[in-house]
Amino acid sequence: MPASGTAHVASRRLLAGGHPLPRVEKVRTGPPGPGELRIRAAHSLVSPGTELHYLDRFADTAQDFPLGYCSAGVVDAVGPDSPGFAVGDRVTAMGWGEAVHGDVIVVPHRLCTPVPDDMDLADAVVATLAATAVHAVDRAVLRPGDETAVVGAGMVGLLVAQITAARGHRTTVVDLRPDRARTAAVLGLDAHVGRDFPEDRATAPAEGGRCVFLCVTGEAGDTVAAAARWAARAPGRPRLVGVGRFTARVDFSVELGNVDIRYAARCGAGYRDPSYARGLTEVTAPEGEGTVTENLRRALDLIGAGAIRPDLLGLPRLPLERAAEAYAELRERPAHPAVIFDYGSR
Repeated sequence: MPASGTAHVASRRLLAGGHPLPRVEKVRTGPPGPGELRIRAAHSLVSPGTELHYLDRFADTAQDFPLGYCSAGVVDAVGPDSPGFAVGDRVTAMGWGEAVHGDVIVVPHRLCTPVPDDMDLADAVVATLAATAVHAVDRAVLRPGDETAVVGAGMVGLLVAQITAARGHRTTVVDLRPDRARTAAVLGLDAHVGRDFPEDRATAPAEGGRCVFLCVTGEAGDTVAAAARWAARAPGRPRLVGVGRFTARVDFSVELGNVDIRYAARCGAGYRDPSYARGLTEVTAPEGEGTVTENLRRALDLIGAGAIRPDLLGLPRLPLERAAEAYAELRERPAHPAVIFDYGSR
């Protein structure tokens, strides 16, 4: 379907650059190009770890850098060669530098997926980060009987834990913060407060292996070592999957034991590939994994099925004008793991 209009429209955008906190600027957003959709946002979701990293990176520069990559709203224009979408469709969208925090955004159509009419767009926007969690769980190659632990009850950690629990794996969430652990408990997850893995999990399962998802930030050498020891106590294959942005020194020796270490970057094959995202080329995901388009759909399906519960995450909804306040609070790791910006009724 051709675009409904070609005019530029006024919008707001959240920018990093020149300051530790973001600022809101007025911009004009043009029509979508080939393979793109223009979306009037209802909500966008802050990905705290990634966005605080880029706020710090650009704080001492004169460069403007748009923040955000998770949005949901209504399509108001469709570019050529964007099959499966029409003006008026409710969609959730992702894409660094594309699905940014702003009223009006232009996003490649393969980074968007339709949202059912009975789903709140504020719940649907969580599917964008949940696609990262889906990809991380795929990378773990879990088998029946495997036990999992998720270190870090931030946004991605809680999403990973909900997915593994929904698949029938015994799952424990480990975090230093009692309030974050309480959020995990509200989601029906086993939670443990502290640096060590819980003692009641020290006994290895009768069968299956153990997998630890490291959804942490900062220096994590001791955490990685403790995770390897805990995973190695099981009779099956021990695995560590890094998901967060962290550093760690690993002493590879016989004392470490047999352990598979993987890292799950981004959210699936084709992400940050402009040609794939606009439908110009195809990509093939590794066996057992999905493309970013497939993972976004799978994440939305998990929300629709109740396996992921955005409504229980305690995410504040704030207007974009309060963005600086929101990021300042997120630096202190509050009880809520993320923030949703609300752009008004759509």
